[in-house]
Amino acid sequence: MVRHGRVPWVAVVLVTAFAAVSFAPGVGEALQYDRGRVAAGGFWRLLTSQAVHWTPRMTLVDLAALLGLGAWLEWRGARRVLLTTLVLAAGLTALAVHVLSQGLDLYRGSSGLSSGLFVLTALCVAGGSSGTARIVAGAALVTFAGKAGWEVWSGRALFAGALPPGVRVVPLVHLLGGLGGFVAWAIHRRAGRGAT
Repeated sequence: MVRHGRVPWVAVVLVTAFAAVSFAPGVGEALQYDRGRVAAGGFWRLLTSQAVHWTPRMTLVDLAALLGLGAWLEWRGARRVLLTTLVLAAGLTALAVHVLSQGLDLYRGSSGLSSGLFVLTALCVAGGSSGTARIVAGAALVTFAGKAGWEVWSGRALFAGALPPGVRVVPLVHLLGGLGGFVAWAIHRRAGRGAT
């Protein structure tokens, strides 16, 4: 059930904060993931790096996805599963960047979070009673997997546009972020709380 009167506080606050730090001069470098600085004790960068971006286009793409998907979920009363997804996707993004991508020295972006919300939203739509909704949700998940495959093959981000020299896309972040959305959906469904 859609509750348009409900303010999607989580999505609005998150996107506002991320936009503020992404567009503030010099803040990106201060908050980005830097393997050397994390090894020296700056573990907080594993999370703050997900709030900043490399380019204005990357910022707009990631934050538009977070706002749109997050608001849709909150309007449907799925705030708890939304928060679970954000926590899991953030943790899995940190794992993808620091542990599973040993050649990666610098990272910025919230695409792991938006990937988690994308998968969660598709699964919520698939849980609806409409056969058409299930087909659309299934197509969305197949498209998500195809996008990640294209990024692995090409080494380029599909929607974020050109990245600065030396910066590369990390498709594993998108895949593990999506896994976070799936796990959150499964946890809430098993607990009987529903995900929609």
